[in-house]
Amino acid sequence: LMNAIWGSKSLREIKLDNNQIRDRGAQLAAVVLTSVNLEVLDMGFNRLTIVGIKALMKSLAENRSLLTLTLSGNVLDTNASKAVSYALAYNKTIKKLYVDHCSLSYAAQRHIA
Repeated sequence: LMNAIWGSKSLREIKLDNNQIRDRGAQLAAVVLTSVNLEVLDMGFNRLTIVGIKALMKSLAENRSLLTLTLSGNVLDTNASKAVSYALAYNKTIKKLYVDHCSLSYAAQRHIA
């Protein structure tokens, strides 16, 4: 799937929610994020861990087109929330971030907010 998406000039939205792609799928999505001008990426409920979240956030920090990112349903611990806050500090285009059902602790919430 990611090979087919790579370098697309017209694709603006990818919804991969509820596919259990886990960290490997997130890492591949992070690479693709650098090659297409996506506006919406939905990675919700995919059993991502810190490994997948960090890969996505590294790409997000450098991305200049993404407007909406959904991470709902993936556990965001303190380290994952630090990665999210880092990406948000560098990304200037993201307008909507969905993190519902992420088991965010108070400390994790503070990093993202």
